[in-house]
Amino acid sequence: MRSDEKLDAPGLKRRGKKKERLHWVARADIARDGYLPKTVRLHYDEAVPAHRRLIEAACHKLQAEMLEWASGKRNTVRPFDGTLGSLVRCYQTDEASPYRQIKWNTQRTYDQVLSVVEKAFGTRSLSALGIADFRKWYDAAKAPRAKGEPERVRKAHGIISMIRRLMAYGIAAEHAECGRLAAILDASRFKQPGRRRVRLELHHVEAFVAKALELGRLSLAIGTAVQFETLMRQRDVIGEWEPIRDGEKTGIVLNDRRWVNGLTWSDLANNLEVFKDTTKTGQTVAHDLKLIPMVVRLLDMVPTSRRVGPLIIDEEAQRPYAMHGYTREWRKVATAAGIPTGLWNMDARAGGISEADDSGADLDDIRSTAGHSQASTTVNYIRGGMGKSRKVTKGRQASRTVKNGTET
Repeated sequence: MRSDEKLDAPGLKRRGKKKERLHWVARADIARDGYLPKTVRLHYDEAVPAHRRLIEAACHKLQAEMLEWASGKRNTVRPFDGTLGSLVRCYQTDEASPYRQIKWNTQRTYDQVLSVVEKAFGTRSLSALGIADFRKWYDAAKAPRAKGEPERVRKAHGIISMIRRLMAYGIAAEHAECGRLAAILDASRFKQPGRRRVRLELHHVEAFVAKALELGRLSLAIGTAVQFETLMRQRDVIGEWEPIRDGEKTGIVLNDRRWVNGLTWSDLANNLEVFKDTTKTGQTVAHDLKLIPMVVRLLDMVPTSRRVGPLIIDEEAQRPYAMHGYTREWRKVATAAGIPTGLWNMDARAGGISEADDSGADLDDIRSTAGHSQASTTVNYIRGGMGKSRKVTKGRQASRTVKNGTET
């Protein structure tokens, strides 16, 4: 008969009503201090005698790591022990890991996926993994949240992509089994999420601007117009909140984060000619806002006394929009303006690029305006491709006219 007293397994918890599952759970006070992982699923059956020793061993190991971290050795890199969970930790903490070189917001995104990987599969030994496991994990992650809802292909593909990154790091760090598993993944194909096909069009932007002005959200009107007309990314227009790493709380600070990278009124000071280093690629883009009537009209609505500091200011808070605040408030106005929920603020960039393509603009000119390093990236933003199609059709028709010696 099973009982807690018979298992020497610190941190062991049983969860689940219909089907009980075993988890190791970090002490609440240590987890609040930032310890990860907070929970680890234990894929063992307590009713199997041999599994009971494995449960105890896993709990003692995880408990010891947690207590070591809490004792002040928080920067200690825990050694690789052959499990997927330890590979995740090495990837995040090894000074030589490519993870340490990526930008903080990309790390944040990676951490979300890595947390899912570690919680779900962290105790699995790399030596015991194969293609069947990867397929099973992909299929489980892809399953709809509820009956009738769409499959979550983007989530599933993101997990597999992250495991590929882990194995690539493991090869470089000379961890056992990573080369074998990387070869398996290289030879395997998993369905990718479909590209977004929708885009904000001019009539959407005009409707949004009118409604934003009606609701007293001039900032949202300006931000959306600038995004659409200049093809700039949202964070290059409104800025972002970067974690403070130097300890100096200078500039605009909110919750230990400093506002950076957004457009300021000083960027517009040179006769509305803007030169901006983009945050993602570092490419410098140039825009003459005087040539954009919608943007000029909106900028003229800003009082002279307010034309200092960040261009886009939350009217209610009188500072740049808090993290996720711009997108949240944008959606409220978009809904009021009758813009479908399937259209997002980020689609303004794709809409502007697609409109440029439809107008027959040269692809390399569009690439430069958008701040892309490669034309292939620009092509991914073109939703519809009518511009190139028209150019090809006109060329074919002109060629036929020449061949036939007739006029059309």
